[in-house]
Amino acid sequence: MRKPGKSLRPMTPESQATESRRHMIKGAGMFFGAGGALAALATPAGAMSEDQDQGDIQGLWASVVSAQNNSFPAFKAIELWGDGTFIGSGNTDLTPAALSSSAWGRWTKTGPGKFHMIARFWTYDSKANPTGYVTVDFTYTLTADGKRYHGVGPMQSFDNNGNSLGPPTTTFDDGVRIA
Repeated sequence: MRKPGKSLRPMTPESQATESRRHMIKGAGMFFGAGGALAALATPAGAMSEDQDQGDIQGLWASVVSAQNNSFPAFKAIELWGDGTFIGSGNTDLTPAALSSSAWGRWTKTGPGKFHMIARFWTYDSKANPTGYVTVDFTYTLTADGKRYHGVGPMQSFDNNGNSLGPPTTTFDDGVRIA
């Protein structure tokens, strides 16, 4: 059945691809948004499950990301560390001057309470046009009680063609476990 206001024109392959991408992105956003909200509501702040190792970084974290040289203002972020996967989103995501996607990445345990994470997020101008991406390569150390971490490493900005936009910025990520 046709939705009100929809055209009866035949869809071209380009419009079908755009429509498919739009629906996929909407679905993924609802899935990840709802999953994050449920995870935040399901476990009291600062709690760890009984079977969770104190040396395990998996969970939901509130963090502050800052640059050693103050080249960008520190910002708060929510980070979800899954089974080898990472998703992080900061409050700059909806600021027109610093529009960016969530960071998506992969991590590995490198030793007791030590982790290495590599991620990428995409950047946009104030009209939401893609401008490039940023790579993240951090090393994290978890506190002995498993409730805090400190991460440090370079963030490197690139344009849409993969050309570096300057030297890497040494960046810190300090987190507190939410769940």
